[in-house]
Amino acid sequence: MPNLTISLAQLLQLLPHARYWGTADPRTVFAQAVTFDSRAVGPGSLFVAVAGGRSDGHRFLAQAAGAGATILLGTTPPTALIGSGYLPPDAPYVQVADSRKALAVAAAALYDFPSRKLQVLGITGTDGKTTTCTLLESILATASTDAGAPGGRAGVVTTVGARIQGRESDTGLHVTTPDAPDVQRFLGEMVEAGCRYAVIESTSHGLAQARVAAVDFDVAAVTNITHEHLDFHGTRDAYVAAKALLFRSLYASPPKRGIPRCAVLNADDAGSYGALLAALNEEASIHDYHVPVRSYGIPGHSGVRLDVSAHAIDYAPARTRFTVQWWGGEFPIETKLIGEFNVYNILCAVTASLATGIPVSTIQEGVERLDGVLGRMQRMDAGQPFLAVVDFAHTPISLENALRTLRPLVGQGSAQGRLIAIFGSAGLRDREKRYLMGRVAGELADYTVITAEDPRTEDLADICRSIERGVREYADSSRYAVVLDRTEAIQYAVDMARPGDVVAAFGKGHERSMCFGETEYPWSDQDAMLAALQRRQR
Repeated sequence: MPNLTISLAQLLQLLPHARYWGTADPRTVFAQAVTFDSRAVGPGSLFVAVAGGRSDGHRFLAQAAGAGATILLGTTPPTALIGSGYLPPDAPYVQVADSRKALAVAAAALYDFPSRKLQVLGITGTDGKTTTCTLLESILATASTDAGAPGGRAGVVTTVGARIQGRESDTGLHVTTPDAPDVQRFLGEMVEAGCRYAVIESTSHGLAQARVAAVDFDVAAVTNITHEHLDFHGTRDAYVAAKALLFRSLYASPPKRGIPRCAVLNADDAGSYGALLAALNEEASIHDYHVPVRSYGIPGHSGVRLDVSAHAIDYAPARTRFTVQWWGGEFPIETKLIGEFNVYNILCAVTASLATGIPVSTIQEGVERLDGVLGRMQRMDAGQPFLAVVDFAHTPISLENALRTLRPLVGQGSAQGRLIAIFGSAGLRDREKRYLMGRVAGELADYTVITAEDPRTEDLADICRSIERGVREYADSSRYAVVLDRTEAIQYAVDMARPGDVVAAFGKGHERSMCFGETEYPWSDQDAMLAALQRRQR
């Protein structure tokens, strides 16, 4: 990575409505790092005070200055901060209207605006984002390899982690989209590594908090929008509006020479199609940039014209086959991913790839070569006579899709079998979905084990009672159990399983910690499931 520096003068040019309060000449003030975490401030840092969450960053301006920050930035007038003792009187302070957007712009400038040197694809939606991003990574890495770059020239940032030409970088515990300085750092590393493509999973939290505000996107795509994160956004309309920010950002980004642009919409998802199309039309009336809109779906699921569609779908326990029809013809697809929801994920990735100009043969190879995604319908095998699965399904719709996908696998090798679901619901998050997920499990699973999933500071028993209320809509007490300890819950389900059953743990997927109170404890559903299977085998 080259030596990184941003001057105060450059920052003020990039933030035209900012006001500088200080005596030093902006041309003589420089920063070599950008952060909003006062604990990470060191000599030569630009510290951005962000208000919200558990604390107000403006309270740490003096601490940041004492630690060596050369530029301080916030939204509060300096007179109020100086009067409260939060800001040294002679500190180089910049006042802005939106500190999160300023943070993103400053971080992008520090890394010399790396997204302008990449072909950037952003994926948003409630479910399927990580799988779709990973599919795109596989396709784009194949495209890069075809072009003569061994190992591929693609980078991806997802909630699971960041990979640059296949090299893993951890993005932390329970993250959504990483914060703006990390996003820009990953993009900078992609440029430095010679990547051509970048894929960014753009969550509603990440979009609403401007974590990707300074990324110049070339393709924006949505998987679906269902019930989730209303604890944060407040209303469904606000949640959809947050997703729409990705598409508004696409229209606001100037086109790059020789790089195609496209907005990709799921025509079969009533929760997103109309609203996002309206947002696109609104942006088109504001900006002069032309961005084609492409839709995808399965014929008969909606009345919308489809640019890309799946036909002759053949589902099997270990693979899926179908034919893709698109504006240039048709071609077959075979994948190791299973279930209708993965057909939609593939269609989303295929549409984005076709719009990007990737050859059909490369798309076919990229989809076929992907064995699976961590924590997504991941099979766990310790020699047991039944199927064990770990999956990230943590919303009512994703749980329903997962259970419907697993249902045909029940009874494999046996005349009868049961679908046994293990899941909980996170504390301090959307409370309404607890009951809704319980209803889904009560209706579609043969047996449900209700347990912990990041209760945080809420009472775990209360969370489980909310889920139980939904389960009891369809199932009596003989078809479910409440086992608060997740290790014991997984063991309970494994021990009760018979040949032909399917045991599936939902909700944690790829995550590597579980939160009790305010502490993150190491956790892995995969490790817990394998340990339970091994104990049963003894």
